[in-house]
Amino acid sequence: MNQTTSVYAEIYDIVNENMNRSGKEFPYNKNTFLCDVGSHPQDICVSRYLQLPNEDFMEAMYVAALKRLPDDRTRAFWATKCDRPEKDFQKEVLQCLAKSSVVAINHIRLVDNPYFEQKRGFRYKALGLLYGLTDKSNLREFGKKLPDPVQQVIRKVFL
Repeated sequence: MNQTTSVYAEIYDIVNENMNRSGKEFPYNKNTFLCDVGSHPQDICVSRYLQLPNEDFMEAMYVAALKRLPDDRTRAFWATKCDRPEKDFQKEVLQCLAKSSVVAINHIRLVDNPYFEQKRGFRYKALGLLYGLTDKSNLREFGKKLPDPVQQVIRKVFL
């Protein structure tokens, strides 16, 4: 552990202790926190995560790639696979994340990945843009800016 990591580890311990005293729990574990510290938001260095046990690996990769913790349903899904060998489990988690629309939209790259080369190029950049264009919340915001007659026509056609 280098000096920067040890400082963040101590900060985590202090915050976690304070939260425990107030009856709350830190949202994720120390390994997840330390792996995400100082990392680039779009270039995820997979080799930093490989030493983690399966459950911690899954949680840390979700935080790094999707910028959120996995929900209960996702945790339950991966919990059924946690007893698999580390390499198989890690490869499956990484493949799942690499196919995610969030990863495509935000142009997140899994670098130093020993299991596979993440597909890149014009086709995958275009798919990321397509995911972004088909995002319903973005379309709703765009639709609200259109004139009322156009909104009414869209409602008749699509609803």
